[in-house]
Amino acid sequence: MFDMKKSNAQTVLRALCSCKTSTTKELAQATGLSFATVGNILNSFVESGEAIPGELVSDTGGRPSQAYTFNAEYAHVLALSAQVRNGENIILACIGNLYGEVVWQTEQCFDRIQLASFNVMIDSCLQAYPTIRILSFSLPGVERDGVILANDYKELEGASFTDHFQSRYQMPIIVENDVNIAVFGYGRNINPDSVIVGIYFPKYYNPGAGIMIDGKILKGASGYAGEVACLPLGIDWLSIDYENPQEAGSAIIKVISAFSGIVNPSHVVLYGDFFTDALKETIRQTISTQSMRDIFPSIAYKSNLDSDIISGLIVRAVSAYQAGLRTK
Repeated sequence: MFDMKKSNAQTVLRALCSCKTSTTKELAQATGLSFATVGNILNSFVESGEAIPGELVSDTGGRPSQAYTFNAEYAHVLALSAQVRNGENIILACIGNLYGEVVWQTEQCFDRIQLASFNVMIDSCLQAYPTIRILSFSLPGVERDGVILANDYKELEGASFTDHFQSRYQMPIIVENDVNIAVFGYGRNINPDSVIVGIYFPKYYNPGAGIMIDGKILKGASGYAGEVACLPLGIDWLSIDYENPQEAGSAIIKVISAFSGIVNPSHVVLYGDFFTDALKETIRQTISTQSMRDIFPSIAYKSNLDSDIISGLIVRAVSAYQAGLRTK
């Protein structure tokens, strides 16, 4: 059932978040709501702590108006990324405020990644920031309806991931494939109408890809879109010498060609810690000789997914939090 009061509150708080500080009159003009409605909502936000009253602001030819500031520290979101770094299993945890800014982060190495590993990290973060309201996870594998279907960490396969953490922490849970959410984070600064493909080469596992079209991640009918190992390219990714520019470059070009012919991306970002200048030049020269070179995308290189994953997870979590805002 549609809740007009809740919808109006969400509208006002999003507008206040966007401009950070504003008056009742300015917010009424920005949202199209009445002055009285906005005023009542702002009063409830001050009472809850979601907004902070500031200085009086003089309007031209009128009485001074009360300014209100969005309280970005009223609540926080927690982003958790499971990954392999230098052969070690790492969980990176970053806490973001409601502006999407990282305010605290930590990481820990585990012999193996299992549900209990995340419990350790979450408990530690909640102790530091009890105002955490949403948990968002990045995993190297496939999840559907909250269940882990396939994962680089075998102990997670078959786990009712979402149910476990909702039951334990009683808060909303977001779970996303690592490359998918990295592409989402990367694409935040690119034209939203773009087609973007991100391809991650972890070396120890098969590559994975994420596809974003018009600002939305393409997951496929059963969540397996972007599984590079399923492409019939005749490549054994676990035996490739990634330090050999010719061998690695030839394999990578085949993957880019496959995605170029299927979804025709405008941008491709390649994630990996082995992209030397020699390898980049090999890729550039090979593309210049391809018959499909006119449809090849612009290519960017990043040594790891960390910053894009965290950006994507925090943006998704803040958006989810905003969607659930309420007025008293």
